[in-house]
Amino acid sequence: MAGNDSALKCLMDALREAGVKLTHQRLQIVTELLETEGHPSVGEIYGAVREKIPSISLDTVYRTMRTLSGLGLIQPVGSGSERIRFDTDLRPHHHFVCCVCGEAYDFTCPDLDSIPVPRQAEALGSVRGTRVEVRGVCNRCLKKGTAE
Repeated sequence: MAGNDSALKCLMDALREAGVKLTHQRLQIVTELLETEGHPSVGEIYGAVREKIPSISLDTVYRTMRTLSGLGLIQPVGSGSERIRFDTDLRPHHHFVCCVCGEAYDFTCPDLDSIPVPRQAEALGSVRGTRVEVRGVCNRCLKKGTAE
């Protein structure tokens, strides 16, 4: 829990520094995001926060997550055609995303970390980082027999 307290303080300081008002709802969203294992979706965060703040709107959660993502405080995982999940771990790592259940799993790989950024990508703008997203069917879905 002490790690979450430190992460919460960092996120709240970054929001203050960016001029974002720290409402009770935003604080609860950020707290839930940090306490949730894995890579939660907006719907999962909304459901958990709604248990504590029944009047919160789904739009408030979406806007808060977009704000956090826009400030580089969390990273979206997945594509726009599926349920996007969010990652609070900003350390270099990569993701395996299941095409069946949409779950995202972290993994590290020094070989992937050392791949140079292609000149074609650098020509498009200022590269701030890279990550690899591997897509497939997770072991849990394979065991359930839900793989297509």
